[in-house]
Amino acid sequence: MTRDEFAERIHWPVIIWSMGIINVSAMLPQLVRLVQTQVTEGLAIQMFVIYAAVQAAFAVEGYFKRSTVLMICMTLSAIISVTVIALIIAYR
Repeated sequence: MTRDEFAERIHWPVIIWSMGIINVSAMLPQLVRLVQTQVTEGLAIQMFVIYAAVQAAFAVEGYFKRSTVLMICMTLSAIISVTVIALIIAYR
């Protein structure tokens, strides 16, 4: 069985899109809590800067590799990270 046949058999596009959506969704509770409480204590802005940089790099990788799922999901994740960074700065 080839790699492509195996990917088709396990429905890889469905799996990877699901993981991409989970990745985007994973940071939403932090964003919602930050907006609701405006409490930034305990949040390390450096961590979100690193996340945003990694997410942006993988979004660009998705562009170069023509991977729609990587481009979309990593771009959305980076937007959430940048929003969290902006809110941390605004609320401090």
